[in-house]
Amino acid sequence: MAEDDQAEPRRHGRFWRRVIAGLVVCAVLLIIFHRPILLALGRQIALRYAAKENLKIEFVLEGNPFTRVTARNVHAFPTGPSAIESIDIDQLHVDYNLFGYARHGFSHLFDNVEARSARIVFNPSKAPLGTRAPKPHLKLPRFFPERFRATDTTVIVRNQPYDFVAERVDVELDSRRPGELRIATLQLPSGDNWAAVSGHTSYTNRNLIIRDVVLDEQEQVHLLNIDASRIDANILGIGLNCTIGGQLSASATLSETQSSLNAKLNVAAENVSWESLNKYLVFPESYLSGEIERLALAGSGIIDQPRTWSGALSLRMSDVRRPALAQATAGRPGINLGRLVVEISAEQGRGILRSADIVQDMNELHLRGGMELPSMIEDFGRMPANLEISGSAPDLRRLTAGTPVALSGSAQFTGRIDIVNAVIQANLGVAAQAVGFEDGIVDKLNCTLRASKGVARGDTKRAWFADLRTAMEFNLTGIRYRDYIIDSAEGSLNSSDDVLGLDRLSLRRRQNELNAHGRYLLPAEVSKFSSQPAEVDVAFNAPEAGDFWAVDSPNRLSGPLQLGAQIQWKQETANGQVWLFGSNLRMRDLVFRQLNTQCSVSNNGIYLNDCSATLNDTDFVNATGTLNLRQPYHYSGKVSASVANLSTLQPLLRASGNQNALAGSVKLDWEGSGQGVTASPAFAKATAGRQSVAPWKNSGKLK
Repeated sequence: MAEDDQAEPRRHGRFWRRVIAGLVVCAVLLIIFHRPILLALGRQIALRYAAKENLKIEFVLEGNPFTRVTARNVHAFPTGPSAIESIDIDQLHVDYNLFGYARHGFSHLFDNVEARSARIVFNPSKAPLGTRAPKPHLKLPRFFPERFRATDTTVIVRNQPYDFVAERVDVELDSRRPGELRIATLQLPSGDNWAAVSGHTSYTNRNLIIRDVVLDEQEQVHLLNIDASRIDANILGIGLNCTIGGQLSASATLSETQSSLNAKLNVAAENVSWESLNKYLVFPESYLSGEIERLALAGSGIIDQPRTWSGALSLRMSDVRRPALAQATAGRPGINLGRLVVEISAEQGRGILRSADIVQDMNELHLRGGMELPSMIEDFGRMPANLEISGSAPDLRRLTAGTPVALSGSAQFTGRIDIVNAVIQANLGVAAQAVGFEDGIVDKLNCTLRASKGVARGDTKRAWFADLRTAMEFNLTGIRYRDYIIDSAEGSLNSSDDVLGLDRLSLRRRQNELNAHGRYLLPAEVSKFSSQPAEVDVAFNAPEAGDFWAVDSPNRLSGPLQLGAQIQWKQETANGQVWLFGSNLRMRDLVFRQLNTQCSVSNNGIYLNDCSATLNDTDFVNATGTLNLRQPYHYSGKVSASVANLSTLQPLLRASGNQNALAGSVKLDWEGSGQGVTASPAFAKATAGRQSVAPWKNSGKLK
């Protein structure tokens, strides 16, 4: 029994000696053959990483895998969606320090990086669509080698309307001596470009400084500083001092926290034009015009934790404009703000809009408010907040200049927006006088809007109208449009979730009145608005229809007139009825002794049960028929007419602008059926769905 106990430790000892011997043999073999093995392993790692980015890469790798490697004839191109269009590098040399990486991390891995004759092309629009992390971890960059050199390097970023191009870049960053930056051609996405751009560099203790970069007389970079001297302590400094028409300077100190970045920021600008900024912010050339007279921003806090923010913003701009673009091109509305002064501060977990004043000649708009800052950016819009709105516009013509809707007159605005218990509540009011628009004017206008909307965090599946409640009331008096006159128009609308209701619409002119009400079901997708259910009910009673026209209007229709309509639209199918009745209607010298129309709509079919117009004892027009609103628009009908003296219809020609004389007599009897316009598939495809006229198929009798 004792011998067995002694034999057991001897067996374990022999086992561990064999393991150690095996490791020694492997180490010896690795030392002897490490170069080809490790180079092959490094090549496979590079190929696998490139494949994950949808890239195929070709290169020749050489060097000592423990201290330095050189990649020659590097060529990479995409095999699928990728933000990289191509990479071509004649030679890429890297000296690295594995012991520095093991002791201090990634920032001490690279000692020297050199690239020669490189061309790198990015195309962000081809990047694969990925799922964004719910809360990305913000980190500082760590790539700060002891020495960096790029020779004859070109970087291109595809953009619109022009690419960003930095062509034939030569730069050397060496902690032991100053260097130079040279760019043969520099082009911005705006199309602005410069040749032979140069500047001075220094890189002492990883503190990168680029100074005296002159683009032209108005645009110069006096100093660009990226200070990574304290990157081991997780601190990075950034500084910029430049001339862009006026003076612009900015500085920031970023330090890593457990899950984000703590930032201290200072920005100052004076007399900087928006025209100059547009091209650097990748905006269109005419996107915004005007001048930043003064900008001062000083703040600090953890970037993704607004409750930690503290600081102040002061901004003063003048003559701020943005031209409108037509709907066919961009649908962009115009902006004409005049003078803008904004004062904002944040402290102790609360943001305060001390003032936001827009002054345009005599027109003024003032905003004041505040909000509780959330712990996370995602909670913006849910925290308690208030915003007060007040303004006056004695000159609407000036206020709306350059916009698609040009108005004149004066108006006053009041309102308040609150967020309470994650519900946005708005109360807005507008009162205006002598509001003129194209071919018309409104003497007085009053409108109030009340709305509320629940804000659900992170619930992207909810429809846009979920928890939306609105109520609007309006009252317009003294409406004149061309030859038409309306004494008043008043009504109210409301919505609850997806139901939009027209509670009441009433148009009055003396004793004449038109009333309407209805409702509409809002679509979850705006593109499907035409297929949504709707219904409308209209009643028109005019003892004297001529009151709706100016007395001297040549197209004035006078006499009693009545109309009723009830239409329903559901599942793209129309149903309902329409009727019209009038007697002794007069237009110029033409008199309709009686006008009567009765029409019903069923399953997208229009049935004209009766349409008759009696001019006198002998002259008349009668019609009946059907029309299907679905293609190919089948129809049938009957028309009979008798006019002993066609000159009695002369006023109808005059009303349409035709001054020719009309004389003679006519009797007509027609009965027929067939189909109307149909869509040609080839033409519809070529014209984005517009219909074309196919051959008519008809039959009938005509006397």
